[in-house]
Amino acid sequence: MNRKFMSIKHCLLKKISKMSPNDKLPSERDLIEEFGVSRPTIQKALSDLEIEGIIYKIPRQGSFVSDLRLRKSLNKLKSFAEDLRSTGDTPSTRLISFELTEASAAVAKQLDLAEGDPVYYLIRLRFKNGDPIIYDDSYFAPFSISGITCDVLIDSIYQFIESHGMKVSMAEETISAVLPPQDIAEALELQKDEPVIKIEMVAYLSDGRPFEYTISHKNPRKYLLELQSFR
Repeated sequence: MNRKFMSIKHCLLKKISKMSPNDKLPSERDLIEEFGVSRPTIQKALSDLEIEGIIYKIPRQGSFVSDLRLRKSLNKLKSFAEDLRSTGDTPSTRLISFELTEASAAVAKQLDLAEGDPVYYLIRLRFKNGDPIIYDDSYFAPFSISGITCDVLIDSIYQFIESHGMKVSMAEETISAVLPPQDIAEALELQKDEPVIKIEMVAYLSDGRPFEYTISHKNPRKYLLELQSFR
């Protein structure tokens, strides 16, 4: 494939990654001037991006950024991998750290433990199609993931738990918008002073035992929460 075309397409993808859903792209004429290439090259790159669902076109108006954020329903408890695979996307996870530590007072309260009791603590950076979208700090009660291996930690912990005779039942979540710490902002490739969606979640087994306490920081440009309400 033409190397110049691929370079222009990569540049367009980089530009789009800094835009929000439904933002309008510069006109073809402006893109030709910006990148110094021919109109057919720009048109081919835009056409490919439209086919891939990254942009959409409105006749006589131009090209716009598609909403490619991960749509997370708050009505159903699913793992990160299950969420992405259900939409045809590719999930991946980088395990930053994993250790057995002592529960702080705050963590102990969430997991119904005594302060100082052992808990598993892990940090994971979650990717959608190679893009970082979620930074998770998680605490697990030891009974829930005893014997777990690193390959499971980056795939599906819930499947591991349920394969050991336990049933994941429900979760309580608290949602807020915050400015993340610098290390999290850098991991999520956020701009300075860009807020994130912060979700504190406690998950329970069917017998009522809390087993997971997770603090998630989610990139709002790539993550969308959905909630159904009934009357």
